[in-house]
Amino acid sequence: MTRPDDPKPEEPAALRYGFGANWQRYLARCFSPERLEIARDHMLRFLRRRDLAGLSFIDIGCGSGLHSAAARMAGAGPLLSFDYDPDSVAATGRVRDAVTGGGAGASADGWDIRRGSILDAGFCAGLGRFDIVYAWGVLHHTGDQWTALRNAASLVAGGGLLYVALYAEEAHLDPPPAYWLEVKRRYNRAGPLGRAVMEAGYVWTHMLGRRPANLLKLPGMARDYRRSRGMDLHTDVRDWLGGWPMEFSSIPAVVRFAAAELGLDLVGLASGEANAEYLFTPRAAPAPGYPPLPFRDPHPVMVRLDDPAALRGWPPVHIFGTAAGAAVLLRAFDEAGIAVAGFVDPTEGAGESMLHGRPVLPFGRFAAQAARDAPVVLSNRFVFENGRRLVEAGFTRVFDAHALVRRLAAVRRSV
Repeated sequence: MTRPDDPKPEEPAALRYGFGANWQRYLARCFSPERLEIARDHMLRFLRRRDLAGLSFIDIGCGSGLHSAAARMAGAGPLLSFDYDPDSVAATGRVRDAVTGGGAGASADGWDIRRGSILDAGFCAGLGRFDIVYAWGVLHHTGDQWTALRNAASLVAGGGLLYVALYAEEAHLDPPPAYWLEVKRRYNRAGPLGRAVMEAGYVWTHMLGRRPANLLKLPGMARDYRRSRGMDLHTDVRDWLGGWPMEFSSIPAVVRFAAAELGLDLVGLASGEANAEYLFTPRAAPAPGYPPLPFRDPHPVMVRLDDPAALRGWPPVHIFGTAAGAAVLLRAFDEAGIAVAGFVDPTEGAGESMLHGRPVLPFGRFAAQAARDAPVVLSNRFVFENGRRLVEAGFTRVFDAHALVRRLAAVRRSV
C-alpha cells in the first residue's frame, strides 16, 4: 500500500497504540521456557543456522523481550535491545532478569537494553554495527517505514544479516489494507469496553467464521497459536487491532527499495502470512553461505495457482511440502480430479516414506529422479526460497499455491 515516496500516514498522538502495555500483559500471563524455545527455533530456522554463537545481535523494537531472550538462548552476544515505548523497555528488562538471574551484572554480561527510536538517525549512529539486525513486525509501526528500514540497514556489519518482518499487501486482499487501517483507528479511539467488543468480534468473524460450532475449537486454536514464534492469540489480536501507526507494503516494493537504495541483496523470504519475513545481506560484504535469491517481479518461472482445476490434463503433480498445507492441497487436488504423484520433503530426510497414501521423496532424491518438466506445487509459505531451489535444479513448471492453501484452510475452518 505504501511506497518509499508516499506521504506518511497521519498519526495523532491519541491514536498511537500502547504496545508496551500489551507486552506487559503477555509476560504476566504467558511467558514460559517453552515459548522461549519456540521463539528461538523459529528464528534459527529462518536464519538457517544451528545457533548464533559468536554473533552480535540487535533487537529493534524489542517489545516483550522474548526474541531478545531467544537470541541469547541461541548463543548471540553481545546483545542490544531497544524500543521507543518505555513499557516495552521495562518488559524486556523483566525478561532479562528472568533469564539471567537479574542484578547489576545483567547488562555487563553482554545484554544491554535502551530506550530509543529507529527513526532517530543520531541515536542509531551511536549503536555500532551488528552481525544480525532483527526487527520483526516493528518498522511498519513507526509512522515512517522506509526511513526506519534505511536506519536499520545502517546497523548491519559487513558479512551480516538484516532480518525484518513487514505487513505485506499481498496477504491482505479481502478485506484490503484500507479496511484494516480504519479498524485500527476505531479501536484506538474506543474505550476498554469498545475494545473488548471489537476483539471478540474479530475472533468471531475472522477466526471462527461466525459459526457457533467453531467455538469448541477456540481453546485448541489458542493452545496451538503459541507455536507461532511463542506468541499468544489474545495478545496478538489486541496487537493487530490496535497497532497504529501502520503501513502495508508489497513484497516487490520492499525488495526493490532494499536493492536500489540500501545496497542489500535478498537471501531469504517467507511470505503468505500477515507478515512477510525478509533476510537481506550487504551486497558489498555479503554473509558467507547466503546466496542472493533470483527474485523477479513478477517471478519469471513460478506461476500463481488459484484454482486446482487449472492443472487438469497435466501430468501428475508433486506437492512440495509435508505439513498441514500440503494435506489441504492434496484434498483439493483429489476433489478436483488432479493426479498427485507424491510429496517432496524440503529437507534431505532419511529416505522415501509415505504420507496420506502417497510417496514422500527427500528433495535431493526428487531432484535426481524427477523429469524437469514435472509440475511442482509449493504448499508452504517459503515460496521464493523453495522456488529458488527448484529453479536452480532445473525445474520449469513451478506453481505457487500458498495463497490457495490459506484460502482453502480458512474455508474449511468455517465449516
